Amino acid sequence: MERVTIKAEVREVGRKGINNRLRQGGLIPAVLYGKGEKAVGLAVNAKEFTSLMKGAAGTNALIHLEMAEGAKKEPVVVMLKDFQTDTITRKITHIDLLKINMKEKVTVKIPVHLTGKSIGVTKGGLIEQARREIEAKCLPGNIPDSIEVDITPLDVGQSLHLNELKLPEGVEVPHDVDFAIVSIVTPREEEAAPAAAEAPVEGAPAAAAPVAAPTPAPEAKGEKK
Repeated sequence: MERVTIKAEVREVGRKGINNRLRQGGLIPAVLYGKGEKAVGLAVNAKEFTSLMKGAAGTNALIHLEMAEGAKKEPVVVMLKDFQTDTITRKITHIDLLKINMKEKVTVKIPVHLTGKSIGVTKGGLIEQARREIEAKCLPGNIPDSIEVDITPLDVGQSLHLNELKLPEGVEVPHDVDFAIVSIVTPREEEAAPAAAEAPVEGAPAAAAPVAAPTPAPEAKGEKK
């Protein structure tokens, strides 16, 4: 599991004007939560945190948080609990961090990556991935970046279910329902084009032919107008 170090400044919590000034200065307001501990207001560098989110571990990265205040010199290991974004710019506007115990299991969502080429795909089948991530529990140090799923043996009409996944050591899934992760399905048939003309029903009166406009009679030779 990827581990990164981010520096944070302790800030005052609950004042909207201060949060806006932090954002204008390239910082993101944050709150650090800990089991049985008082929440602490923080501010982290926006560029550093955005870069972290784009890493291989994404929201599951273990963060060594360095807080520049008094005796708190030792980095605190945290994970991202939640975040908010601006509806227009999509920039992160606020984050919640959770202090974790490396000896206690955490619940995380792990991406599912498909590998191989399905037998069914070579026959014209299509891949239908029902789940792109699954919820799992494990120790913080054992969180995998992703779960690899080999779809090579899947034929048309076959699926791979949750209980068939080969999970990394120390990773468990708490789900009670055995749902499908990926299936190989038959391509949908295109709708038949409508017939150019329908055959007449026996006994039905034939449609009347269009009446041509009368042709004007030629003028008689020598006729004066």
